[in-house]
Amino acid sequence: MGRHKNPQYNRKRLVVAGVAAVTTLGVAVGIGIYGSAFADRGKPAASQECLPAAAPASSAAPTTTTTTEAAPPPAETAPPQESAPADTNTQTQTETQTTETTTTTESQQNAPGTVITDTSTSQTQGYGSGGLVALNGAKPNSPDYGGPKPPAVAPAVPNADTAQTFAGGQACQNQFGPVATDFVDIRKVRPSNVAQGARPQRGASTGTFVAQCGRNENGHFNSANFIVAPGNVNGAEHTHDYVGNLTTDGFSTNESLAAAGTTCRQGDKSAYFWPVIRVRNKGSKAVDPLNAHNFGDVQRPASVELKFKGSARGQVVAAPQFLRVLTGNAKSLSQAGVNQNAKWTCTGFENRITAKYPLCPRGSQTVRIADFPGCWDGVNTDSTNHRTHVAFADQAGNCPAGFKAIPQLTITLKYNLPQGKVFALDAFPAEKHAPITDHNDFVNVMPNQLMNRVVQCINTGRRC
Repeated sequence: MGRHKNPQYNRKRLVVAGVAAVTTLGVAVGIGIYGSAFADRGKPAASQECLPAAAPASSAAPTTTTTTEAAPPPAETAPPQESAPADTNTQTQTETQTTETTTTTESQQNAPGTVITDTSTSQTQGYGSGGLVALNGAKPNSPDYGGPKPPAVAPAVPNADTAQTFAGGQACQNQFGPVATDFVDIRKVRPSNVAQGARPQRGASTGTFVAQCGRNENGHFNSANFIVAPGNVNGAEHTHDYVGNLTTDGFSTNESLAAAGTTCRQGDKSAYFWPVIRVRNKGSKAVDPLNAHNFGDVQRPASVELKFKGSARGQVVAAPQFLRVLTGNAKSLSQAGVNQNAKWTCTGFENRITAKYPLCPRGSQTVRIADFPGCWDGVNTDSTNHRTHVAFADQAGNCPAGFKAIPQLTITLKYNLPQGKVFALDAFPAEKHAPITDHNDFVNVMPNQLMNRVVQCINTGRRC
């Protein structure tokens, strides 16, 4: 276990590791499958189909498991009518994360997924005191508004569309989720243009830049989130998948991020992360050691695309270093859809976007799409609710008054998931693994020279 440069982190990490070890040992010798772990919550133990056959022996990071089971594709049926796009007002979300530290060697133009290290330090003010964080170090006040709604949110889920008999029975659904109605045959989803965005106008910035950072081949996982809960090892209460910055954890600062290695090319030390998907294979021993409600075999994406695009109304400006941006809401189920921006589809059916887990035909990959806000207030790198310093453009592509268009990130994840198996996102316990809780996080730690290249590519209409 590598040592972190922050002594406070090392002390807290040892405490958490000790607690995790004691908890794991207690669960392992307890009665049933996590029966004692959930007894404190007043919930019955889940069935064998839901939970592993035994508790995990250690708190090691999750590993990817490949399965070969396949079922015939679902029968073709007419797509139902879907309602208008869901509302996406702003509200604070509260989650957190932890991480492993790795030491490596430097190389600029290496393949994505290869670890790079830089020993340079940041001269920019650190983060962690809360409130608005301006580039000049000031903390101006700002109303807690959400700005315009995303112009291309996923359609509302179809009503009463039970596309699958849920494995594990009613007890599994009631205690953990997801439920059968969280799934939909992709061929029953109505085609739409929700992923296309605004039509470019004269002077639009039509180029793109793709950051190549691999797909977490180095196994960087933790359940922290330093953006919304700095200093907390397990604030997310679910496991995140990471690419880019190698030291991202609950105690990350601007300085630690700038000094870290990366899996990205061209020196991009940005942090990109999202909740893992797990497949519930019977007898699996893969359980989050700090969050036993998240169980099943973690699935590494088959591909990760990190694409920055421009504005339909004009040129973009450089995003500032250490800008923090969220999309979606990890608590959108319990918060009645507030800030929901989950988009799911299947390869070969990209014109059919849904807020449910899609059931894809054989040979088709499961796809997650995360569109980030593309407008910035020009001053702050973060805000109290982590949302109001950035905003989505309106349906015509216009940023709110006083906001500037910046390179807009879209993360597209593709998975080879086995057919006939229940799969679900890691989530907070109260969110029942609902598909609408999908969310992504991004912290810009690109060198200024690289960000300027991104802007130039986008503004000149090139694909880089």
